[in-house]
Amino acid sequence: MWRIERIELENFRSYKGRHELRIGDAAVFWGRIGAGKTSILYAIEYALFGRQLEVKERVARLVDLINADAQEARVALELRKGGELLRVERRLGRRGGERVVLHYGGVEHRGDQAEEKLAELLGADEDVYERLVYISHRTLEGFIYGTTQKRALSVDRLFGIDVVDGVIKAVSTYEKALLNVAEDLRKRLASYEKYREVIKRYGGYRGVEARLGAVEQELEALKKREEALSAEAADLAKRRTAYLEKIRENEGLLLEYYRAKSELEVLESDAGGDVDVSAVEKIREALREALEEYEHLLGRELAERLEKAADLESLSTAMSEAYEALLKLAGELEAQISETKKTYEQLLARAKRLDEEVRDAEAKLKRLEKSYNRFKELQRSFQSLDAARAALAEVRKRLDEVERSVAFHSALRTVALYTAETGAERCPLCGSPIDRRAALRVADEVEGKFGELIREAEALREKVRELEKAVDEMDALSGEVAEYLATKAKAQELALEREEVVKRVLQAEKSVKQLEKKAERLRALLARIDKRIIAEAVAKYGRALRARELRRRVKELEEALAKAGVGGETLDVEMRWREVVADLEKTSSRMAELHREKTSLEEVVREVGGDAESLKKKLDSALYAYGRLQELKAKLELAKVNARARLLEVARSKFNEVFLSLYKYGDLVGVNADLEQRRGYYEFYAVTPTGERYGISKLSDGQRLSIALALALALRDVSNIHIGFVIFDEPIPYVDVNIRKAFVDLVHALSNKYQIIVATQSREFADLIKNALNAKLYSVAKRESSEVREERDQS
Repeated sequence: MWRIERIELENFRSYKGRHELRIGDAAVFWGRIGAGKTSILYAIEYALFGRQLEVKERVARLVDLINADAQEARVALELRKGGELLRVERRLGRRGGERVVLHYGGVEHRGDQAEEKLAELLGADEDVYERLVYISHRTLEGFIYGTTQKRALSVDRLFGIDVVDGVIKAVSTYEKALLNVAEDLRKRLASYEKYREVIKRYGGYRGVEARLGAVEQELEALKKREEALSAEAADLAKRRTAYLEKIRENEGLLLEYYRAKSELEVLESDAGGDVDVSAVEKIREALREALEEYEHLLGRELAERLEKAADLESLSTAMSEAYEALLKLAGELEAQISETKKTYEQLLARAKRLDEEVRDAEAKLKRLEKSYNRFKELQRSFQSLDAARAALAEVRKRLDEVERSVAFHSALRTVALYTAETGAERCPLCGSPIDRRAALRVADEVEGKFGELIREAEALREKVRELEKAVDEMDALSGEVAEYLATKAKAQELALEREEVVKRVLQAEKSVKQLEKKAERLRALLARIDKRIIAEAVAKYGRALRARELRRRVKELEEALAKAGVGGETLDVEMRWREVVADLEKTSSRMAELHREKTSLEEVVREVGGDAESLKKKLDSALYAYGRLQELKAKLELAKVNARARLLEVARSKFNEVFLSLYKYGDLVGVNADLEQRRGYYEFYAVTPTGERYGISKLSDGQRLSIALALALALRDVSNIHIGFVIFDEPIPYVDVNIRKAFVDLVHALSNKYQIIVATQSREFADLIKNALNAKLYSVAKRESSEVREERDQS
């Protein structure tokens, strides 16, 4: 582990100039309070970490490490570990510039590279150093003489858990701050409800802010205007005194002149110059033309009344009545257009349906036409179906007669042939004598007649078949023929109806177009002229007439005032003075009004400070953050308790081992520590050879000191740092000789493992340590600056 070999100081704190100290295995610095002992210890810490406890705790500034008479301080520290040498040098300028150089293993490191290398070699940061290397009386006294709570704080510092306490305190501070913020936000939300109507009037809180800015700007402008008007009024008042008597004598004329002039200026200002009086006539003419166009609907009375209106009141009434009538007519026309369009659409739909029905009928006629033509063809051959049926009956009757004759003649022929062929002399039927020749003759006659009858029968049969076929076909076609004739009649009816509907469609379409043209012309007129335009035109016309009258009156009054000696400059000054005074009163009144509004708005902004949604979100965020901080605080408390338990468990065995190596008196054979979980306090106790346990409050100061050092060194051993020295800064001030002796014994035990450096204001205590450890003894004194010298034995 690293041990200090040499310390170099130059203009560091109370040390002016350059000082060099060589530290052996042990060194003791003694001197009165303020001599400069601690400065040497601080120099070691500053060299290693570039910081120092008082600077870290903000008791002092880093620049305070420089001697008051110098512009730069320098500290160099040489450390050795076996054959390895480490040198670190820091320079600090009064302007804040700091430089660090590290030499190790023949290599030079500077700046951040040097800091990183040094931290790697030491294996500790300044927090570990201040807990386990630099042991001051504050740590030991808090353990030896403090209350249970104070002792817990000392142990927490050794464990490094005091950092958690610092975080918890910071969290508590933030908790309070968040509660204050939340309470302020609640008040602002309450104020928002209080001023809700005011805020709503301005369109929200942003509107209030915007209005406040606008009011402040307007007030600033009005203030400047008030100052200018006041100055002008004062100047005009001085000029007015010269002819004040004449003004008083003609005050009546002046007042009338002022009123007429003011009214005229207002009229001309509103009109932007001369008024176009022809505008009313143009409106009257447009309305009259429209009334004449729709005279058949509105009558003649309105147009006559409009034309005859002579005065402003009757003209205004007539124009309003004409407008109302035309407006009503426009509505009626729109209704007619809508109704006519509806009729048109219905007729158009009917025409389309008729087209479809006619097409269906024509298709059906085309389908039945072939059957109808065939029927007509049969009709031409056989007339009607009834005639064909009658002819068929007649032919069938004749066929029956012929077939009976054929049968008779067939039998007669058979008998005649039999008689002739057999040569019979008598008739086989009646027995009468038969002439063979006569029989042959009869047979020939019958044969001839039979042939004729057979041919006739065949012809009749053919005729029957022909007639039967015709009758069957005509009978089959009669239904389709009837359907054909009915469809043809219906098609003719539909065609006539379609023709009529198409005529009505065209008529409705024409009506719609005519009505739309009328309505469009009326809409165009009403778009240019409405009640407001009529009223404005009449008002402008009235103002124009009034302005003409006022101009005439003003001219008369100017002439009368001029005759009375109040004219020209006098009149101008008087008029201007009255205008300025009136304007000044208006400005002051407006400023008073704005000041009242500004006060109200400032109160809202001051007490509310944001819109409701924003305030609610901020309040929710503050409460959420407060809740999270409470959770964090609880977790930190739990982490602190757990850390205490775990660290105590880790250090427990080493704690006892170190204690036994330091404490050699035999009345105590061991130490231990437990943690009171609920309150988070440590309970340290010692064990006697008989197994009895004694709490720390029952132990002597020397025994307590042994336990405190054992705990610190045990923690140091388990922390695995590479620093091989221990520094004691006034470890046991103002204690009796027994405690000092106990401490010397403890330090003597420690010197077998560590390099010991002690600072004390007691010469007796310094001698004890020097003799026990064979340590170097340095005396520190301060005159103009601190000085240190080694005291050597005279032997």
